[in-house]
Amino acid sequence: MKRVNERITCLKVLIGDKLVTCICAYAPQTGRSAEEKDSFCAQMISVTGSTPASELIVVGGDLNDHVGTNVDGYDGVHGGYGFGERNADGERILEFCDAMELIVMNTYFQRQNKLATYVSGGTVSATDYLLL
Repeated sequence: MKRVNERITCLKVLIGDKLVTCICAYAPQTGRSAEEKDSFCAQMISVTGSTPASELIVVGGDLNDHVGTNVDGYDGVHGGYGFGERNADGERILEFCDAMELIVMNTYFQRQNKLATYVSGGTVSATDYLLL
């Protein structure tokens, strides 16, 4: 286990003969500065980019984004079954996934009942999971 910083922790697990890098990430909230978000993204690029290609990468946590329901040019990254409307932070995550060859896993499964992971003051959202 390696704590990269207060927002990113990595855990390497051997499953059968496959090494899996699990990254727990907590992105800056909507409304935080662009510099803080850029720094987080650069740290995520560093962590995922330094992981050997032979390892599976799974990113979980709270990325504070909404990738929305539409693919909109992110074929191979977004499966078309997202939740709600995309916001600027969702766009940033999709760009990150595209650059690092990750996918937003929960957008690849059509579900009858979407599980909302956050409900407050009329805002409803669901957590996205990334996978290489």
